[in-house]
Amino acid sequence: MKLYALLFLLLTLHSAQLFGQEKLSPQEVFDQIVAHAEEASMYREKVVDWPLQKELMRGMVAKATTVEELRPGLIYLLGALGDGHGRIIHNGQILAHYSSPDTKPHLANLDGEIFRDVQMGQVYPFRATLLEDRVGYVRIVGLPMGDNEQMTRDIQEEVCRLVEAGAKEWVIDLRYNGGGNMFPMAEGIAALLGDGPVGGAAGLTPEENAVWRYEDADFYYDDYTVGLEEKCRAKGQPKIAVLTSLYTASSGEAIAVILKDRPDTRFFGEKTQGLVTVTDWHVIDETTAMTISVSYYQDRNGTIYNQYVPVDVECPFVPTPLSDDDQCLQQALQWLQSK
Repeated sequence: MKLYALLFLLLTLHSAQLFGQEKLSPQEVFDQIVAHAEEASMYREKVVDWPLQKELMRGMVAKATTVEELRPGLIYLLGALGDGHGRIIHNGQILAHYSSPDTKPHLANLDGEIFRDVQMGQVYPFRATLLEDRVGYVRIVGLPMGDNEQMTRDIQEEVCRLVEAGAKEWVIDLRYNGGGNMFPMAEGIAALLGDGPVGGAAGLTPEENAVWRYEDADFYYDDYTVGLEEKCRAKGQPKIAVLTSLYTASSGEAIAVILKDRPDTRFFGEKTQGLVTVTDWHVIDETTAMTISVSYYQDRNGTIYNQYVPVDVECPFVPTPLSDDDQCLQQALQWLQSK
């Protein structure tokens, strides 16, 4: 689980305690987790013979006297679903997750230490600056759950500063975005994207779908929006170069999908990590919660991303953005400044 999603779950569990949600027995916890997975998981139809699988899982946890002892059955559940993005959280710690033995080939060169740095958000902080006197560079990094208005405002103000400074073309750098809270990210760059549908989420049924759109410089996820006052608007439809990497994950990939198939937009870098599912947050009791995949990301033209988000121009990841070694940025700038 992304660090920031975990922080959100901790807040959710704290809320459950505040509102007096009672603590359940281990067997009740297990039954509720399985019931939610069977009802809401986008992979639920992949499970062959739910009654038999539930019988097997209950056999694994029949002697459990603590929630921690449910772990084998919970891992089996996530494995049966094939949900590598799902997590079971107990007392603020990840109790169970599923790691597929079939690692995606494009992730062979992923460096775990760099990914940890990306997720922590300190080595690669948010950055906005003017390049070549007319190119606005905005590095969008992972964000925690929290004050959506303030986090959006932090991005919006920097984007507007660059608009007012004369930025005509843009680089949106998502290479160091390990996921988290997509709403401030999407709302923060609203000034660049105009109005209209930009994608959404595709579930197993039409009722489980969601629509992403911009309207009056606000980003909407179905009916939800941060809803900040519009401070600026880029003129026309500016060219945008999007930079991605193996470390672009989860909601970082959602922002990439929002930009996919946009006119005058080109992707540079590497295929993204491949956590391309919307996950829900479901509280079980005051100490336990779960997050499972409920839909895939879908772009404005209806293309569903169930593996990763591809690029148009491949170039290597660098741990030193904006340096002379940053080939992706240099290629993006050449394209932006071409006729």
